[in-house]
Amino acid sequence: MNLEEVYPNSPLIEVVCELRFQRNLEIECRRSVYYERIKEKYPNILLPHLPPGGAPALLQYRFENKENDAGILLSIDKFSHYDKKYKGHKKFISEFLNSWQALSDTYKIEEPTRLGWRYINVIPFGREGGLVPLADFFTFQLNFPDTNGSDFENLDMTFVTRVKEGSITTKLQTAIESKTRQEVFILDIDFGMKENLSIKNIDKSVQHAHVEARSLFEKSITEKYRQYLRGEKV
Repeated sequence: MNLEEVYPNSPLIEVVCELRFQRNLEIECRRSVYYERIKEKYPNILLPHLPPGGAPALLQYRFENKENDAGILLSIDKFSHYDKKYKGHKKFISEFLNSWQALSDTYKIEEPTRLGWRYINVIPFGREGGLVPLADFFTFQLNFPDTNGSDFENLDMTFVTRVKEGSITTKLQTAIESKTRQEVFILDIDFGMKENLSIKNIDKSVQHAHVEARSLFEKSITEKYRQYLRGEKV
């Protein structure tokens, strides 16, 4: 299993790394100071929509690049970096740490409370006999009484598994892409850790989060599908 590999036919539509921390009102009062530090790379400001009864300070401002495919989300207790044109974990982690360093240099951030790494994948498929071809893409099986473990017309499920220093929430569902009307699997992998977090070791924690999320993805897909991701004929 090569966690360094970047697939030519990657199904990723977005990768997000989020750090949560104790609420810091200085961020709300001096948000513009941080923006000045990152605006060359993320000049676009997208204001959050306030739902009825919502607290403005808890909503995340979005600072986005000119291409509108990567950016930062920031509120008084959360910082996220996201990328919709993911080019591998090394570049992504470097961008995350640069933006995080600018934040921690601007405000006094207390010890983090949660670190998360999320992969959102969209995988097109064609039905076989009216059923979703689960076994062509995924290694796991779902067995229910009086049914074949692959006879599913649709899927919509969520499960949480314990892993080293955290847990992974995995969501798998079938859907129809709005533009192409193509049927797809949506595979959403979200690793989260709350223990052994330290401001001084954020880089190590981010690396660990990446390994846990990527490992689950690699273990979940079949070799046949992996060949397709590599651009090989199947």
